[in-house]
Amino acid sequence: MKNSRLRRQVMPRVFALSVAAAAAVAQGGNTEGEAILRNVESRLSGVRDYTVTLDVVADIERLNVPPMHLTMYFKQPDRVHLDAGGFALLPREGLQPNIGKLLSRYRITGVIKDTLEGVALRRVLLQAKSERRFPRSMSVYVNPERWTAERIVTSGSGDRLATISISYVRVEGVWLPGGMTAAFALAPPDSAGNDIPAGIMRPPPPPRNGTVTVRYSDYRLNTGLSDDVFAADTLSR
Repeated sequence: MKNSRLRRQVMPRVFALSVAAAAAVAQGGNTEGEAILRNVESRLSGVRDYTVTLDVVADIERLNVPPMHLTMYFKQPDRVHLDAGGFALLPREGLQPNIGKLLSRYRITGVIKDTLEGVALRRVLLQAKSERRFPRSMSVYVNPERWTAERIVTSGSGDRLATISISYVRVEGVWLPGGMTAAFALAPPDSAGNDIPAGIMRPPPPPRNGTVTVRYSDYRLNTGLSDDVFAADTLSR
């Protein structure tokens, strides 16, 4: 009887402590994850703007995309302009992610110690706060030695996956992208389209797989870019 009474007293306390510990771990993960992403953001604190040349090669299923040579302009905090219109193959997350907007749209669900090509990294897991937000989830692999996002993996509604891998070069003491590969895959369409009667125009199937490779060169930092460079982009938002 005494042991039974002791068990009834102890078990609720153990359960309460377990819940409290789980909550503390979750809160700690959020705090650690935000600190990691803020460090990634602060890496560019001394860069007011930059201009860089991009050479882009796309290999997309069922699409013929010629190589592109263009200029990218960036100005703090999050203004990006490309001098080639209609360039929508490259995920914006890979160009110049805005950490403030990322944290306002996604919640951090955890931080995992990971490795990439033998380098110890921190993988920050994020989940969209709104069901209408895409991509739905995201993993950002951060090198804590130089606070660079080495890889970004995004997933959509269960059938869309994109992996952005970034290499870096040191420019005037700042680590900036030197190369990037964005690989994406879509699940094949369902078989419903097979029921379309003969003679009816079938819509062209969407591209399912592909890669976009970008090489960065000729960085120019803190040249005092005018807001006029980004005027058209602001109007189109």
